[in-house]
Amino acid sequence: MAGVGFKLNKLFHRGGVSTDLLAVAYSVMVSSGPWIITTFSLWILLTIFKTDNIYFNVSIVYSFVTSIIVSGLFIMFESRRISDLIFLKDYKKILPEVMGILTYSSMVIILIMLVFFAFNRNELWFILSFSYLNLSLLSLWIISIASLSSDSVNWYILAFLIMGVFSIILSNFFGSDENPLGYILGYAFGVNIGTFFHYMIALIHFGSHMGISFEWTKELRKYWQNIFIGFIYYLALWIDDFVTWFSPHFGEIPLRGFHFSFIYDSPMFIAYLTIIPTSTMFILVLETRFYKTYKLFYDSLRQGFNYAEIEIRKNNMLSELKYDINLVVRIQLAFTFSLLFLNELNLIPFVSQVLKPILRLGLIGAMLNSYYLMIMLLILYFDFRNTALYLNIFVFLTNLTLSFLFTYKLGYYALGASYSIAFALGTFIGYKVLIKKVSNIIQLEYYRQKLNVEDGYYINYNDMKRLMEENQG
Repeated sequence: MAGVGFKLNKLFHRGGVSTDLLAVAYSVMVSSGPWIITTFSLWILLTIFKTDNIYFNVSIVYSFVTSIIVSGLFIMFESRRISDLIFLKDYKKILPEVMGILTYSSMVIILIMLVFFAFNRNELWFILSFSYLNLSLLSLWIISIASLSSDSVNWYILAFLIMGVFSIILSNFFGSDENPLGYILGYAFGVNIGTFFHYMIALIHFGSHMGISFEWTKELRKYWQNIFIGFIYYLALWIDDFVTWFSPHFGEIPLRGFHFSFIYDSPMFIAYLTIIPTSTMFILVLETRFYKTYKLFYDSLRQGFNYAEIEIRKNNMLSELKYDINLVVRIQLAFTFSLLFLNELNLIPFVSQVLKPILRLGLIGAMLNSYYLMIMLLILYFDFRNTALYLNIFVFLTNLTLSFLFTYKLGYYALGASYSIAFALGTFIGYKVLIKKVSNIIQLEYYRQKLNVEDGYYINYNDMKRLMEENQG
């Protein structure tokens, strides 16, 4: 994100209203641009071009969910590995290692497809096209991390825009009501074009070192937590949907093996779109305000400042952290409560009276999820990987348990409550842990350091003192 921070600071330092607005727009595109573009392109396909085919709809929903969850096994580790290589200026290793990660992740998703369709027989054309779309989206998520790691943020956004445009054009060119295979493959081909542009961005920026490298596997033991942090977070995010899909009262089965819940999916999808303010403000305050105090503190540690100066910089960083979190929370709170008000007045499009109670809980849950994600990323910012992992496991288990309880015992009016409660608890606990750790960050960083001592036998000072006293006695 170094390139993003540099760009935002440059815009803000100009001091004009127009440049401030441009910085906000830039932050929106970086934090939510791919999501907005993808969602908008799908909306065009489904509403304007009337691509309302059950095979296409099933393929889109399940391939996005599956590819995102599987990518969660790799993208946190991939991000850390790329960061380390950039820090070491070992750029030639980045792209080959990304391709190695893509190879492993593709094997995982192919195995999932084989197992799933072994138990859920479908037509061969659907199995192949659905699997291809999954692989295409997975490749996009993995390679776009390398693209974003370059300084070419504008090209990164453009690559997603190209993907959105071509997915619309090719899906309608190849597909028809009589040929749903064309819809699926056309969309996948559009994704492939976007992925190719991301690959070219990384190739140009990090050097033309092609091939596949598995050297990154040597770092798995060191950063094993990163493998599970993303994976479990995405499971925690989706588990309430899975429970609702498979419930007898709210689930539907449009195709063999594929479950949906229209009454739950539609309002929750709208709710997910409302966390853009948090994503935007988090990037803004992290890269323009908090990072400055963070860098000053760690510079004082590396440069050997006296303890009093380090303590002052730590307190400044902690104060800035609390202020920035409070700022993001207040902005998202105002935005969410505005939508809640509109929901009560029946002024939100595509939301009927039946969906209104679920959207109410969904809006609150999405807001809390955005807070939780912010806290978790800040915890990872300080490299507390075990804390982030345990927190994700807690939220996942809470959402899973409450989803079964609310869906099967309480029913319709409790749909979405498990999602809200799980992320509310995760946010509260995560914030308390984060503030406590940052308050004690000097001691924690000291204990993290490896002592530069030679191998040998050492005796504790107190034990040596006691032995001397015994000998004198």
